[in-house]
Amino acid sequence: MPGHPKKNELRHVLRMAMLLILLLTGLILATARFRSFEVLGNAHYTKEELVEMIFSEPWDTNSFYQFVKEHTREHKQLPFVEKYELHWKGPLRMEIIVYEKKVIGYVDYMSSCMYFDKDGIVVESTGERLAGVPEIDGLQFGSIVLFRPLPVENETVFNDILNLTGALSLHAIPCEHIHYDRLLNAELTVGELTVELGQNKNMEMKISTLADILPKLDGRKGSLDLSTYIEDRERESYIFKESQ
Repeated sequence: MPGHPKKNELRHVLRMAMLLILLLTGLILATARFRSFEVLGNAHYTKEELVEMIFSEPWDTNSFYQFVKEHTREHKQLPFVEKYELHWKGPLRMEIIVYEKKVIGYVDYMSSCMYFDKDGIVVESTGERLAGVPEIDGLQFGSIVLFRPLPVENETVFNDILNLTGALSLHAIPCEHIHYDRLLNAELTVGELTVELGQNKNMEMKISTLADILPKLDGRKGSLDLSTYIEDRERESYIFKESQ
């Protein structure tokens, strides 16, 4: 027997309603794009640079698409970034937490900057010079492999570099170049000054003294010898030789 006309009409209305709901849901999902981003932990990159790198494909800023992608694919590998996390703070709001690679210096190798961390692990190879990270030269090493230790003769140099760059950062002394000889005596280039620091002993005090001296030598060119630093508040233990 044929179905009741009213029941058939009701089923038809329900089907159309379900279809309309599905179409509206699809439309919402297709057009729901992130409206705001919050970035935490970034120093090397700006917020805008990170958003552009992470969400580089046309559909990446779609909230639903990115949710599926987050649970089915690995994150992109970004230079100088160890990892990053994505946290939904709402359907259209995204929080990005960035964990940057901690680099203390780089060596010039085959026309590339090979950046390494406090343990001497080469973490990045690029033609870009990272602001605030000094070039280290004078180290003797063989071939360099990314994500492997820098093959130097004396691995204690990494602790020396860490102490030195940490002290420079603490006193806000800009340094683009550090030279080490075979005895691990350090020499800095700070603007027009060459600063001889000697070995790692008393390095924090040497840099503290350097921070006090630099304002007195502003605009001057020459060499400053702090290698024979003596902790004596009654007399200055440094030699400055001015050059033309």
